[in-house]
Amino acid sequence: MNPITGNLIVDENGNKITRKIDPKSEPKKVAEFIDLVSLSISTENDTILKLEDIDPTDLAKKIARILKRMTFASSKMSLYTFVEVFLFKYLSDINVLKDNNSFSYIYNLYSVDESSRLTNADILGAYLEGPRAQMKMLFPEGGDGTTIVNGQIFHVKKGVDGHYIEEDSHAICFKNIMDEFYNYEKSNGKFINISKDFKSKLFETFMKNSDDKSDMGQFFTPLKIVREMVNMVTINSGMSICDPASGVGKFLLEAACNVPFEIKNGKLVSGVELYGFEKQMSGKDDITTILAKANMLIYFSKLFKDNNNIDEVQYLAKELLNKVFYSSKKALGTLDKLEKNKYDLILANPPYYQDATITKLASDTGFYTAKGNGVEALFLEWIIRSLKYGGTANIVLPDGIFTNLGNTNLKELILKNCYIESIISLPINSFFNTPKKTYILTLRKKTEDEIDNEVKQGYKIFCYMCKSIGETLDTYRFDTPDDNDLHEAVNKYNSYKNLPDKNDIQEPFKSWFTNDGKMKLLSLDKFPSDSNWNIDNFWTDQEKIDLGFKEADDIMTLDEFKSFIDTLVNDMFNYKEAIECLKQ
Repeated sequence: MNPITGNLIVDENGNKITRKIDPKSEPKKVAEFIDLVSLSISTENDTILKLEDIDPTDLAKKIARILKRMTFASSKMSLYTFVEVFLFKYLSDINVLKDNNSFSYIYNLYSVDESSRLTNADILGAYLEGPRAQMKMLFPEGGDGTTIVNGQIFHVKKGVDGHYIEEDSHAICFKNIMDEFYNYEKSNGKFINISKDFKSKLFETFMKNSDDKSDMGQFFTPLKIVREMVNMVTINSGMSICDPASGVGKFLLEAACNVPFEIKNGKLVSGVELYGFEKQMSGKDDITTILAKANMLIYFSKLFKDNNNIDEVQYLAKELLNKVFYSSKKALGTLDKLEKNKYDLILANPPYYQDATITKLASDTGFYTAKGNGVEALFLEWIIRSLKYGGTANIVLPDGIFTNLGNTNLKELILKNCYIESIISLPINSFFNTPKKTYILTLRKKTEDEIDNEVKQGYKIFCYMCKSIGETLDTYRFDTPDDNDLHEAVNKYNSYKNLPDKNDIQEPFKSWFTNDGKMKLLSLDKFPSDSNWNIDNFWTDQEKIDLGFKEADDIMTLDEFKSFIDTLVNDMFNYKEAIECLKQ
């Protein structure tokens, strides 16, 4: 029976729920059943919820439109605001936020009788003083001053009479957003089991519907590229995994999504150690790191759902959010500190730009001796030196790393310390915020003995030119599952790296590789430190034309060109006569 309404609890077909309780033989099932009943019943509901994964992408789009229309918020702030209200609703649904701090309590304030109805500003004030303050308490700031809530959008001013005053559109905007969440729950159920696809694509939803993509570009790597790069590496239990330019954390979270994270005897036991570093961009807190922590909370929703009292949530916030993601306030950011031979795996899409001040500050640390061009070169040197012996790095880099002859010392550092496993050429416009030509570079650091003995790479480098990544390379980013060169490249790379003898490739792999014109296995001899490493140059113009990377040149002889000019002049004369006729 639902003790709130006095009615019998029923299933989705209206049948009453009966169950024999046998805590000795099936304690976990009993606990899960009681949990489901507690989550389902309310003053308005006597029906057991059907717990299916929900994907609130359409809701996210609606909220983005409301925020843009009513507050002119940037895409970044719209994203953050949606995440804050989403977490408010989600934490309420899993009973982390309870009673006066719950979503249902705040929303019901809008429907009290006329005589005691509060203004929209008063209700927003109740949210700010109640649930938002509670979230800040449950998720305390880390050492960098960031948590999951920063409160840059919603605000109201309290008057001398104790009531709140709405000075702008924030209070009515908050109500509209609460209405959308409430209506979504009525149609789709509580925010308990969140679709993994939604968790991963949340940030892309706001990017795709934004007019100011550059506002978020510094931390955006398309999910399809992230997942393929993670699929290229082997993740074992006990690994330390780092992203030195972690943005919203997708590399780390995708790498860890199939690794066990659980509470045992009151302690978090995880299969891997995660390290995400970012540079604070402006203000006293960094929205990028805030979003990374919120993303982590959404990814590990079940862990928080199963451990939802105050002490457990605060402990998980410390161990899973604050210890993983850190935003540096220093000018060099991640580059300010370098611990040699620390990480088993590094996944990254570092920033790429020129900055003389950053270069000078980095040089002063004494860590960076390769003197590469651009911030990306500093990150690449950081990555090589930070990798453990035998560790792997998979990095997105711009073409300048490969083509600029000023990077000769950096290439020497790579050749001395690493095996070059793969170079994959990505199509232009693979990233929202840059038209730069980019590549995926896979490195495996040599062992200490191999470095000391100057062991040379004895197998060929896997090289691939991609024309597609599984989505359109425009604003809309529609999925194109049947057109995904990157996925094909990764499949072939994984097969190649696992071959018992890379220098004697047998069937069926031999034909599979040689029949793909986009793939080449290139000897290390073709990559001396003082040369251009742009792999696209190893395909002839005719090969590029045959593969569809290049249009065939239409070359005219001098006589053909003269005839073309004569025809063009004659056409122009005829157009001139036609215009004169129209005038008359």
